[in-house]
Amino acid sequence: MVPGLATGHRARVNDLPARLRLVRVRVPLRSARRSAHGTEQVRDSVLVAWTGAAGVEGWAECPTLASPGYATETTDAAWQGLTTVLGPALVTARSAGAPSPGPVPGLPAATSALADAALDARLRAGGRSLRDELGATRSSVAWTAVLAGVGGRPADLADDAVAAVAQGASAVKVKVAGPGDLDAVDAIREAVSVGVAVDANGSLDERPDLLEHLDGLGLRYLEQPVAPGRTWDEIAALRARLRTPLVLDESLRSPDAVRAAVLAGAVDGVSVKPARLGGVAAAAAAARFAADHGAAVFVGGMYELGLGRAAALAVAALAECAWPTDLGPSSRYVEEDLTDPLVLDERGGVVLPEGPGCGRSPLPAALERWTVDEVLLG
Repeated sequence: MVPGLATGHRARVNDLPARLRLVRVRVPLRSARRSAHGTEQVRDSVLVAWTGAAGVEGWAECPTLASPGYATETTDAAWQGLTTVLGPALVTARSAGAPSPGPVPGLPAATSALADAALDARLRAGGRSLRDELGATRSSVAWTAVLAGVGGRPADLADDAVAAVAQGASAVKVKVAGPGDLDAVDAIREAVSVGVAVDANGSLDERPDLLEHLDGLGLRYLEQPVAPGRTWDEIAALRARLRTPLVLDESLRSPDAVRAAVLAGAVDGVSVKPARLGGVAAAAAAARFAADHGAAVFVGGMYELGLGRAAALAVAALAECAWPTDLGPSSRYVEEDLTDPLVLDERGGVVLPEGPGCGRSPLPAALERWTVDEVLLG
């Protein structure tokens, strides 16, 4: 992690980038991803390449979403912040021999991507893997197939669930936004023998009837039933009334929020996302705190491309992340990834990449094909 970006400390000049390459890509998704937040048909994402003092280039992804309302800035806001504020400030500080500038509010994913790119560059320069750096204990991880098909045909979603389980998924999670999605939940529960969870993305505040119905289905867990603005005491009171384990996602906007939710008794489990928490090192620390205090932990997904998924998998491989991750293989998301694809092993687990850093770099031909904008700084 880069001090000054995510922690408030000031980095030494040698810690700052000699060059930053910021690349915006748009990669078509295999199918539209529909949730209570909106629909994503293309993976519009920003990649950060950080060249450090050793001259080695490190990479990271800023996996924001197109529409506002999620727990990070939009992709447009991240791109604007990286190219006009955060990036120029870092390379200018290096050229001037000054410490790093302080963090910019409202840009958590952009800040996280810079921290992860700097870490990746340092690890690659030293020939060390991110998996070893974080203390991950597994070479592959179990995964949950996330069915983001709000409003879709129940039979189609059930077929997708069956195919994912046949591929190796150890659980299935269904996105819902209203009563129209209940038939899909029922169809999926009937179609598969693995545990089924539901993710409401904060859409059930005004639907106590729907919440009560879901609570009676014997779900693996219920994720983010209420909007992120609810207090920890309110969520803890809700958790006490539920029979279903309660997981939070959008409410956990920072490591401090993870700690507060756990200590308030507001969660049975937490969805840890590096892009929201300050990068992979901060996410690993949050996962350890939550697990040490009795909460179940898993790494959530944001439809990351190969770079972002490779880095997040190193967090998912921690012993503290006992529940299956939302990070599936590349083939679940895109026809062609920007990197060598993330694949499954013979047991159906997602394999952690080998090699220094996060273990993945963009393939030049794929990067050229899907790049829509690029800025070089320094």
